[in-house]
Amino acid sequence: MERIQGPIFDIFAAMTGSASWQAAIISCFAVAVIIFVVFPIHECSHGLMAKILGDDTAEREGRLTLNPFAHIDLMGAVCMCFCCIGWAKPTPVSIHRCRKVKSRTALALTSLAGPVSNILLSYVFMIAMKIVPMVSQEATAGYVILGLYYAIVLNVYLAIFNLLPIPPFDGSKILYSFLPSKGIAFMERYSQVIYLAFFALLIFGLLDIPLNFLTDCVIWLLDKASAFMPYPLF
Repeated sequence: MERIQGPIFDIFAAMTGSASWQAAIISCFAVAVIIFVVFPIHECSHGLMAKILGDDTAEREGRLTLNPFAHIDLMGAVCMCFCCIGWAKPTPVSIHRCRKVKSRTALALTSLAGPVSNILLSYVFMIAMKIVPMVSQEATAGYVILGLYYAIVLNVYLAIFNLLPIPPFDGSKILYSFLPSKGIAFMERYSQVIYLAFFALLIFGLLDIPLNFLTDCVIWLLDKASAFMPYPLF
């Protein structure tokens, strides 16, 4: 599975005749789902888990909501359109107020909640994608299926990407919850160097193979988990 182009590039390709307008529209639909559905659910999940553990910071600041405009970061949305990698406004969480569990456990659970919500939502999209052919055999149904598939791929890719143990991603916070104090101090001291090295690997495409492989594996598992539905992907 190749990394999906952003919708802006698909539109440019359509204008030059090297791609269809249908492809551009489907790509735009998929990214719109990510910005207006996936990001809000991801960020709200962080706040909801914190709320369950005793911290109501996100709720008090109006972030415990699925309203996309409470979560959208303009630059993150633009990057999502052009690069298929984006972000929303970070959900405020006060770990010291999560008194129902230890601080390290609260850090791990609140951080993990976002990527897990991405995977669960992808599972819902997977089931919806398999239902569409049962409801309609029209040509437009094929476009809906392809749009949902794009959304699944982007959603899973973002979940995997967020789980990378690199600051400031969720994966780094999960890692912090297991590291000893010296390890955390090392990560914080060299966080900028680590991030620049990671960014260089990303720019030169050296992370594409492992990230795409993991994305394929998760999508395969979602397909098998929805095997009770017809139209398997694999």
